[in-house]
Amino acid sequence: MKKIRKILPLSIYDIPGIERWLEEQASNGLFPTFIDAWVTFTPNAVAGTRFRLEPYGKIGTEPTEEQLMIYREAGWEYAFAVGKVYFLFYTTNPEAVELYSDHESRGLSIERLEQRVHKYQRTRRVIYSLLAVALVWALFFHQSKYDVQPDRFARMPLLLLELCSPILLTFLIIAAFSWWRNRRDIRILSETCRALKEGFSPPASPGPSKGIIWEQKIALALIPVLLILTVISYMGTHGNMAKPLDSFSLPYVVLQELEQEEVVAYQTLFGFDEHYEEENLAEHHLSLLAPVWYEVLQEGYATAAGDYRGFSTYPEADDRFELRYTPNLDAVYFQLLIPALARPVAEAQLDAYRLVNLMWSYEEVEVPDLDFVILADEPDGIWQMIAMGKGNQVAVFRYGGREDLSEHLDLLATAVK
Repeated sequence: MKKIRKILPLSIYDIPGIERWLEEQASNGLFPTFIDAWVTFTPNAVAGTRFRLEPYGKIGTEPTEEQLMIYREAGWEYAFAVGKVYFLFYTTNPEAVELYSDHESRGLSIERLEQRVHKYQRTRRVIYSLLAVALVWALFFHQSKYDVQPDRFARMPLLLLELCSPILLTFLIIAAFSWWRNRRDIRILSETCRALKEGFSPPASPGPSKGIIWEQKIALALIPVLLILTVISYMGTHGNMAKPLDSFSLPYVVLQELEQEEVVAYQTLFGFDEHYEEENLAEHHLSLLAPVWYEVLQEGYATAAGDYRGFSTYPEADDRFELRYTPNLDAVYFQLLIPALARPVAEAQLDAYRLVNLMWSYEEVEVPDLDFVILADEPDGIWQMIAMGKGNQVAVFRYGGREDLSEHLDLLATAVK
């Protein structure tokens, strides 16, 4: 049988409004078979059909046999459950008596729903509060016991970029819709319940609303957008969309250009090994504050002949074995929407790249045509970092190898020119 779908144009707690709207649809020959954010109809309704929404009972998700028998004797038939909120009953008999003889008794039945909704809201607030506390603790108070230079707020600018990701902003828009809708719905439910318990008719329903229809349409459109953005973001950093560098087109500083001796990828030297697939990749990040934001991870292996027994970033560090020289260069490149964020973002990325068990020293140097250049190194001289920026462009490098980055400033500066 043909099915017709319509967005529910009323609050889910506007009980009189939904009942009246369903009766209007029945007068047009449409009988409901499913109700949620949208309603599914079949074209077999009898004109004059009446509908009543009965809140869930104390137990179970289906009416009891006793309840069904009492309602059937009164001329009402059970249709289906509406979400986890109501049972929908209907009658085509114009002589069928109302399910409740007075407003007070119906108000008591709706009170069960009100209490359940308030309990759910309290539980949700507790859960969200605990999650917020855990998130704040993880972001600002948790630190590695090996961190010798902790700074709780050093990465705030990077957090700001993450907060402006399309994924999070889409989620926040959906959450705002949900919060506003829940607040409105609970107010309608409370006003209806209070009026009925006091013996009055429920407040008049505002009727079908184009605003509610647009709310539903926007929410339904944003949910697949959120899912698509989440998949793209995940694959961009963890999956097939983390591109090998030989197919990556954006500019970056090539590791070989820093090195005096030839270095190549692991696969070139030793053949394929799945454990080394995550080397020499480019990863994209998404943020409205950083229209261009990507990271390039490079690791090279010296082609020099020798007895291969292992790898070392700095082979002189251990002379017990003849190790193969293995430099690496990780770099993050930004083009920011707001140039004033350049230096804070650079400093935050330096902290993100910092190996926490090492004591780092920082020095700022003057380089013509650049707004800033910050050099960082650690006592053993194996690892170095450098951040540089010009206008809205920032590049931050972390290097492990023999070369001195301060001697390659012209090469590195091409990343922001």
